[in-house]
Amino acid sequence: MASGALTGHLLDPLIDPMFADLDGKMDRAFGTSSLHGEGDATRDYVAGFRKSSVYAMDWAGDKLLVATKDSPGIRLQDVERGDEERTWQGEWMSIRCDPNNPHIAAAVSWSGKFKLFDTRSASQSVFDVDLKKTSNTMKEFLFLCWSPDSKHIALNNRQDQVYLLNLRTAKGDNCLRLGASRNMNVEVNQMVYTPQGDTLWVATGGTPGKIHVFPSQSLASEQSAQVVAHQHATIAMAADPAGKYVASGGGDCMVTLWDPKHLVCVRTFGYAVQAITNLDFNCRGTLLAWGTGTGEKNLTIVGADTGMLYWQDATPAPVQQLRWHPKRNILAYSLSASQMPDERDFRYSRGGQDRERQSAIIHTLKIPDSV
Repeated sequence: MASGALTGHLLDPLIDPMFADLDGKMDRAFGTSSLHGEGDATRDYVAGFRKSSVYAMDWAGDKLLVATKDSPGIRLQDVERGDEERTWQGEWMSIRCDPNNPHIAAAVSWSGKFKLFDTRSASQSVFDVDLKKTSNTMKEFLFLCWSPDSKHIALNNRQDQVYLLNLRTAKGDNCLRLGASRNMNVEVNQMVYTPQGDTLWVATGGTPGKIHVFPSQSLASEQSAQVVAHQHATIAMAADPAGKYVASGGGDCMVTLWDPKHLVCVRTFGYAVQAITNLDFNCRGTLLAWGTGTGEKNLTIVGADTGMLYWQDATPAPVQQLRWHPKRNILAYSLSASQMPDERDFRYSRGGQDRERQSAIIHTLKIPDSV
């Protein structure tokens, strides 16, 4: 049990009666309340992962697809066995698996390359193209996200341009065509489609930090909207798979929940003291986890419906990337390799599994799938 979560639980407002049973399950799972002991959450780590800075990470079924700064670039890790199954060369800034097919993944590089590939083969690609050949501005990419129907991918780059890639013909055959694009004229950070797929939410920098909401096919300004989301830059975005919420994390150390239909803020969380740089919902949309990238050394998990803090556990270094399993309550999170303590400084200096666990870059947190 994390002491910060216990304190937060005692200080937070009363739970909506509608979610009282859910809160009780969360208490038992995380051990938030002393009445339920230590809880059922179990920590583990991904053995066999060679230490490197992690650019991006996603679940490919029950395995982890990890893009790293160092060669080979993309690694497919078997979480249970600790094996590196296969690799793909290149320096890829963002990767995401197809929301409807865990074996298909998309990756984009700083140099402008785009790759759509089958994770079951180290050599088989659906598409492997250099987008700079289409336009010399299509480079220095930072982030990508899939549409819920897997027909489109949105990309953004350092020039604060947003591009849409069309991946299917009207008949459903594979193709790759450049769709709508938009120059934002303001710093662009992360993006997310709503689960309905009708809008694309784009986090932008500046003071105040805003979210721009565009129609997902056209990015047309006349059909767009924007909301002031944070006192400072809006950085991280995530969508609840159930469709109830979109979450944003900002430079003001706040996490905000939005009603995607009415563009209304429904809840805020203030358990951080550094900018929120990554966040994600679990498969049911009941839990929201976040990290601060280069700031605080902890992992935070709250209840999206209950509004309660359930987990705020100390980590050896800031949480740089995190992703929930698409079907189970397993959270994978990576730590900043550059801010990890010297291995000689770990408390368990005798070596063995405890020392390996503390020096690991990628960790997992498992809780019962019933919550």
